[in-house]
Formats: sequence, C-alpha cells, structure tokens
Amino acid sequence: MYEEQLTGWGATLWRSAGGAAEPIAADGSADLILRGDALWLAGPSTRFLLGTADAGVSTAGVRLAPGSAAALLGIRPDEVRDALLDPKDVLAPAQASELGRWRDWLAAARDTPRLADALPAAPPIAPGRGGELALARELRWAATVRRAAAQALPVAGAAAALGRSERQFRRDMTARFGYGYAALTMIVRAQAALRLIDAGHPLAEAAARAGYADQPHLSRDFARLVGRRPRALAGYASGRAANRSIELPSGSSTVA
Repeated sequence: MYEEQLTGWGATLWRSAGGAAEPIAADGSADLILRGDALWLAGPSTRFLLGTADAGVSTAGVRLAPGSAAALLGIRPDEVRDALLDPKDVLAPAQASELGRWRDWLAAARDTPRLADALPAAPPIAPGRGGELALARELRWAATVRRAAAQALPVAGAAAALGRSERQFRRDMTARFGYGYAALTMIVRAQAALRLIDAGHPLAEAAARAGYADQPHLSRDFARLVGRRPRALAGYASGRAANRSIELPSGSSTVA
C-alpha cells in the first residue's frame, strides 16, 4: 500500500508497505527515505529508476519538490542527481547534524495511524539556518521555475520572468535543481502525458495535449523518463499510487 500527503511547504510526505517492484517515473524531485534505521537520499531524478519490492518492511519518505532540496538540505543537487546515497556522505557536518530532525519526523510518519497527523507546519530544519525569509525566497524561486515549465515557456521567457540572463539562469538551475531547464520541461511534459493517458485519452491526443510533436516523440521521452511504453500504461498512474515502492531504487549509487 502506498499513500501520500502534501505538506504546507511544497513537499510530499509518503509511506509504502507491500509495494511491488516496478519502474518509478522521473519527477525531478529529491527524496529522503527511511527504511528500518537507515536514512537514504535519492537525488533529483532525471531518468526512471527500477524500484524494489518492500518485502514486508514499511518505509516512509519525503519527496522534496524540484528545486527545493538545495535550500532544505544544504546539498549540491547536481552532485547527487540520479543517485542513491547515505546523506552523511554528501552533507557538511553541520548540515548532517540536522538529519536527526528529518529521521524523527519520518519515523513518526511511518508509525502513525493517519499520515495526515504527521504533517508539520514547517520543514524540520534547524531554526534560523539561512533565515526563514531566505528559505521562503528560495522556495518561491523554485516554484516560479516550475510554473514556467508547466506553461512550456522557453528558457528565455523563464529567465526573464526571474529577472536573470539566460546564462545566469542556467547556472541557477544547476545550483538549485541539479539539472537544466530543458530537463525540467521534459519531466513536466511527461507527467502531463501520464495523467492524460491514465484518464483514458488516446495516445495521439495525450501526446498533442501534453505538448509533444507527435506520438513517436512521446514514446522516445517515455523510454528515458517513465520506463514503460505508452501503450502499456493504461491504469499505470493509478496503479503506482497503490503499489509503488520508491525505497532503495535499484539505480546507480553514484552520480549518473
């Protein structure tokens, strides 16, 4: 069983038990995952991963919205992209000391009867780290970029919306998201197509409405981002909500 709850600060708290092994579509997000006593960091995903079955072990995690992991965890997302790591290996000692807050929260979420009861009003980071205003500014910046990608703005339009040159914007994307704006727009487009396919739209219509040039274009993107052929995806999005496991994906443990 898989369930999730959106927090008030843009992350998604989730837990999984008895999930089947299956491909996990790229969503550009980073996850902190608690399985047993081990805390893992799954870096921002720009390709699909092969998830493993839960094997009777309950798992809890928090999915950090694209562009927010740098501010919330103090990581360089480009250094952990598409990787599964012990977060202590990539955090400075002062930042690693905050992991106990995240671990305690995830442990409580894993054990509480109602997942909604485990939602905090604010992220479990040390008070004053970077300042609340600075954190809020970073999260707003990332949200603005995500909206631009959802609107399919070209990179020049997205940069202008943030008052940046294209060169500055590309540097900012690497530092905050861990990948480029083009990768984000590809991920957003694939997610839109997944929703349309799951809602029963014909593949050609789903491709057109999501912004693909044609159905073969959709298939090419899905080969990297989703890990399944579009024709095999009837009911996939709803099925993953019930069955997926994203604890310890079997992708590379080093940066791809």
